[in-house]
Amino acid sequence: MQGTPGLHVVGVRHHSPACARVVAHTLRKVKPRHVLIEGPADMNARLDELLLPHELPLAVFSSYRDEERTHASWTPFCAYSPEWVALTEGKAAGAQVRFMDLPAWDKSFHGVRNRYSDGERRTARLIETLCRKLGLEGMDALWDHLFEQPCELDTLAERLRVYFDSFRAEEEATGSDHRREAFMLEHVEAALALGDGPVVVVCGGFHAPVLARATRKPGTPFPETPSHPSARSYLVPYSFRRLDSFTGYESGMPSPAFYQAVWELGPEKAPEHMLRAAVTRLRGRGQHISSADLIAASVMAEGLGRLRAHTALARSDLLDGMAAALVKDALDVALPWTTRGVLSPDTDPLLAEVLRAFSGDRTGRLSDSTPRPPLLADVERVLTAHDLRPQGRARKVGVELREPAHLERSRALHRLRVLGIPGFTRDAGPTFPTEPVLQESWTVAPTEDFISWVIEASGWGPSLEVAATGRLEEALSTAGPDLGRLALLLAESLFIGAKGLAQRVLESVAAQALHEPDLTRLGLALERLLSVWRYDVLLGAQGSAEVGTVIAAAFDRGLWLLEQLDGPALPADEGHLRAVAALRDTLRFAGRALSLDETHAAAVFERRLADLRAPPAVRGAALGALWSLSRFSDEASAEAAAIRATRAAARPAILGDFLAGLFRLAREQVVRAPPVTAVLDEVLRELPQEDFLVAVPALRLAFGFFPPREKEDIARSILTLHGKDPAGARTLLRLEVDPALVAAGTALDEEMEQVLARYGLLRPHEGGAR
Repeated sequence: MQGTPGLHVVGVRHHSPACARVVAHTLRKVKPRHVLIEGPADMNARLDELLLPHELPLAVFSSYRDEERTHASWTPFCAYSPEWVALTEGKAAGAQVRFMDLPAWDKSFHGVRNRYSDGERRTARLIETLCRKLGLEGMDALWDHLFEQPCELDTLAERLRVYFDSFRAEEEATGSDHRREAFMLEHVEAALALGDGPVVVVCGGFHAPVLARATRKPGTPFPETPSHPSARSYLVPYSFRRLDSFTGYESGMPSPAFYQAVWELGPEKAPEHMLRAAVTRLRGRGQHISSADLIAASVMAEGLGRLRAHTALARSDLLDGMAAALVKDALDVALPWTTRGVLSPDTDPLLAEVLRAFSGDRTGRLSDSTPRPPLLADVERVLTAHDLRPQGRARKVGVELREPAHLERSRALHRLRVLGIPGFTRDAGPTFPTEPVLQESWTVAPTEDFISWVIEASGWGPSLEVAATGRLEEALSTAGPDLGRLALLLAESLFIGAKGLAQRVLESVAAQALHEPDLTRLGLALERLLSVWRYDVLLGAQGSAEVGTVIAAAFDRGLWLLEQLDGPALPADEGHLRAVAALRDTLRFAGRALSLDETHAAAVFERRLADLRAPPAVRGAALGALWSLSRFSDEASAEAAAIRATRAAARPAILGDFLAGLFRLAREQVVRAPPVTAVLDEVLRELPQEDFLVAVPALRLAFGFFPPREKEDIARSILTLHGKDPAGARTLLRLEVDPALVAAGTALDEEMEQVLARYGLLRPHEGGAR
C-alpha cells in the first residue's frame, strides 16, 4: 500500500508463502533504498550473523531477567517467512535493511512466547463473518481460500491491503500494539527523512494501516533501541515440528512441510507432492494404503477443490479428501485441521500420521561460524567429562550415589533435567536425596533440538551449575508461602548440589512453617525436613541444629493444625494421613534430640482419637500414632483401646475411613494383634448387606496399606478363627474378578430379591441372607 511518496508498506501474515511472494515481488519492483522489517531491533547490529550460511528453520531466542519478571521468547524464521525474504533479498539487492520492532524481551511482549504468533486474533469478528459467509471452518481454511491460490502478484497485493484495512477497522488495538507501532513508526519516519530512496516496510497486516500513514519529517532520527544488562539474544536451530500449530505453537501457518512445498514447488504442484509424502509415511508405519485408496483420495480432493472454486488444491481440500477416502471408521472427534492447538488423544491414528507428514521433520542447522553462548561449551565439557554425550541411539546410564565421581555425574544429569534439556530422562532413583535409595538409572538419547534447548537455557547463566541454580532461584522467588513447593525446591537444590540455594529454601520453610494454614503441605515439608536432618550428608545438614529448629517449629504448627481439623463425615485424605505420620516420625526419631514436648503431642493424639467431630481417618491415625509410639502401658492396653475404638466406628459410612487411618499409622501393630483381627472380622460380619456395600470402597483403601505378606497373615488369622485350614490363605488374596464388579453384582442380586419379594415370588426360606 502507498500513501506518502516513496513509502511502500506490505502487510503480511507471518509464515505465509503468498505473502512471501508479494514481498519478493515488491522488492524487485520498487528497488528500495531501505527495507524495514517487523523484528527485534536489538539484532540490527548482528544481521550479518543472521545471514551466515545456516540451514532453515532457525530462530532468535531472547531472554531477560530482573527483580520483577523473567521472559523468554522466540522469533522464528523459515524459508517462506515474509520477514526472512525481506531480510535476505533486501540485503542481496544492496538495500539498508533493519528490524524496526521492540526487542522480544520488552514488556510489550509480556506473555508472548513467539513473536510471530497470531492466536489472539484468530477469532476476530471479521474472520468469523467471512467464514460463516463462505462456509469455511477456521482462519486457516479462510486464508488458503482467499490468498494461497495462484494469483497475479499485484492483484494479490491489493487483496491483502483491503483485507488488512478491514481487519484493523474491525479489531481494537491493545496498549502493547500502540507501543510497538509507535516505535516502528519512528523507524519508518526516520528512513523517509533521509530522502535517499524508496522505503519498503514489511510488517504484520494488523499494523500495516497504521505504518502506511507515516510521513516524511526531515531530521527525524532512528529511535534508540531499548537495552538491559540481563537481556540476551542468540540464534538457535528450529524445527518444523516446533513451528507447527499441532504441537502447540500458535504460528502464522500450520503444517510447515506443506507450505514449504507450496513455496518451493508452487501451489499447483505442492498438493501432489504432499499426497505422496503422506502415503509414504502411512505405508512406512504399516498402514495398508492401496493404489485404489490413493486414487480415491486424489479424486475426492479434486472434487472438493472444484466445489470450493479453487484453482489449485488447498491444504484443507487435500486433507478432507484423504480423510474421506482413507478413514474407514466413524471419527470420535472433529477433523483436527478445523481447529487449532495440540492434537486430541482421540484423533484417528491415520489422520495423526497424515498431519505429521504435513508437519515435516526438517530441523535447522546453524553455521559453524555462529556465535554460541558459553553455556553450550560448558554443557559439552560436562557431558564429555562424565561420558554422557548422546550417541546414535538411546542408552542406559547407571549412577551409584555412594561414589564421589558418580555423585557428580548425578548432579550434572539433574542440572540438565532442571533446565529442561531433552534427551536425559531419569527412570529410577530416590524422589528425595536423603532416601535410602543409592542408585539411579537414566536414559540418555539423541534429540534433534538438543542444541536449541541448551542455547535457550543460556538465559539462566553461563555454566550448567549456574544456569540450573538460576532456574531454581526463580522458582523460589515465585513459590510464595507454599510449603509444598518449597519442599520440592529443597529436593531439587539438593539433587543439583546447590548448597547456598538449599540453605535459602530452608530459611523460607522456617519462615512459612509458623504460619502455614494447610496440614497437608506442612506435613510434606516436615517429612522432607526430617529426612534432611536424619540423613543428609550432601549439605552437612545431618543433625544440624538449624534444621532442627525449623523441624521443631513445623512440628508445633502441625500439632495445632491437626487439632483444628474437623469433619465427622470427611473421607480419608492421604495428605492428612501423611501429615500425621510425619508428626509421629518426628517424635519417634527426633523427639528427644530436639527436646520436643512428647507429652503435649500424645495429648493431642488422645484428644483427636476421642473427638467425634474429627474426621474418622484422623481418629484412626491418632490411635495408630499412639500405638506405634508405645504410648500405652502395655500391648494388652493398646489392643483394648483399638478394639473399643473400632467398635465405636463400626458404622458403614465411617468404618473404612477409620481403619485407613489406623492401618496407615500402625499397620505392623495390627498384624501382630489377633484380638483386633477377630473384632474386625466380627464387625464386618455383623454389617447388613446394604451397609457392607456402602463400606466396601473405603475398606478397600484401608486394606490397601498392607503389603501382600501381611495380608496373607491376616487371612491366616481369619481362617483360624473360623476353623479353616490357614494353609489356603494365599488363595484368598487372588480375586479373578474386579472387586467393584463383585460389589455391583451383589447389589443387583439384592435389588432382584426386593422386586421378587414385592410381588410375592420368593419362597419363605429365600432372601435376607448375605
